[in-house]
Amino acid sequence: MIPKQRLQQITRKSADCLTRHPWKVWFWGDSIGLEGLLDAAQLTGDSTYLSFVHGLLKGWLPREASRSQFDYTAPGVALLRVYEATGDRPLLDAAYRHADFMAGFRQTTAGAYMRYENAAIELPPELPADHPENQQAGENAAPVADGGPCVFVDSVHFDGPFFAKLYQVTGEERYRRLALDNILPQIELLYDREERLFHHFWIERIQRPNGVLWARGNGWGLLGVVQTLEWVGAEAPDAARLREVLRDTLKRLAALQHSSGAWHTVLNDPESYVESSTAAFFTDVICRAVRLGVIAREDYWPQVELAMRYLLEHIRPDGVLDGVSYETFPSTRPEHYRKMPTGSMSPWGQGPLLAAALSYHESTAAAAEGRAADEEMRAIG
Repeated sequence: MIPKQRLQQITRKSADCLTRHPWKVWFWGDSIGLEGLLDAAQLTGDSTYLSFVHGLLKGWLPREASRSQFDYTAPGVALLRVYEATGDRPLLDAAYRHADFMAGFRQTTAGAYMRYENAAIELPPELPADHPENQQAGENAAPVADGGPCVFVDSVHFDGPFFAKLYQVTGEERYRRLALDNILPQIELLYDREERLFHHFWIERIQRPNGVLWARGNGWGLLGVVQTLEWVGAEAPDAARLREVLRDTLKRLAALQHSSGAWHTVLNDPESYVESSTAAFFTDVICRAVRLGVIAREDYWPQVELAMRYLLEHIRPDGVLDGVSYETFPSTRPEHYRKMPTGSMSPWGQGPLLAAALSYHESTAAAAEGRAADEEMRAIG
C-alpha cells in the first residue's frame, strides 16, 4: 500500500506541472486535465488547484458565445464540480448553455451525436522543436486526409458524464436521459463485442470503426462509462449495458496488462510499446468500478497495485509522468499508433495520474475502514 503522504507528494509535483500547460480552451485532453487538478486539490487539501481551474473556466465564459471548433471537448464535469465547490452560479448557468449546445448536434442513424464532421486522418502530433523524433515524425507521416464525419471514443468521456453530472447536480430528468442517449449509441458504434474493447473511432462514410484498439482510447471510453454510472445510478435498469461493458472490458484488460504494470498502446498487439497513461486511466477506472460495486476489489487489486508501482517508477523528479504518447490523431493503420512518439507532458498524462492517486487513496482508505469495522464486529461477537 502506498501511504497517503507519498501520494500527496507525487500529486503536488505532478499538479504543479499541469498548471504550466498551455491550455487551448478547449481541446482533447483538457477535461481530464482539469478534473485531475480538482482531484489534486481534494487529495492535498490545497485549494490553489481549485482556484486555478475556477479561474480558467471563468475566463472562458466571456467568449463562450463565440464557440471554437472543439468546444464540444469543454470540461463539463469540471465546470460542475467547481460550481459545487464554490457556489458560483454563473458556472451552473454556463453548464445549462453548454448542455443545450451539446444537445444540438446532428445524430447518426444509430443515434450517436456527431461532434466531428471533418476528421483529419493521419495528422502528425505537435512535437516540441527539441524532441528527438521531431524531424523523423514529419518525414514518416502519411499524407493527411479528410476522414469526413467520425464518432470518437474520447466523446464517451466528454458527453455522457457531463449530462449525468448535470442531472446529479440539478435533479432534472432530461439530463439523465441525455446522458444515456449520448453514451449508449456511442458504445453501439465503437465497442467490439468479440474483443471486449473500444475502437478509436467510427467512420460514417464506410459505416464501420477504424479497427485499432488504442489503449488510451479505451481509457477515455471506460472512464466515460464509469462516471456516467456514478451519476445516473449504478444499479439502474436502463444502465445495464454500461455495467456489462465495464465488467467485460475490465476482465479483458486484466488479462492484457503487461508485466510492467501498464498496457501496450495497441491493446491486442504485444509488439506495440507499453504506454504510461494507460496505467493511470485504468487504475482510476478500476477503483471507481470497485466503489460502485460493479466489480469485486479482490479480483482486481493485484492489477491496481502493479499499475501504481509502474506509475511511481515512471514519474520524473519534476513530476512529469514519463512515457506518455503525444496527441494521437485518428488513423486506420495500426502502424500510426505503434510509431507515435512518447515523452509528452500533457493533460491526458498528468490528469489521469492525479485521478489515479486520489482513487487509489480512497479505495485503500475504504478497505482499511471495512477491515476495522469487521474486526470490531468480531470482537463484539
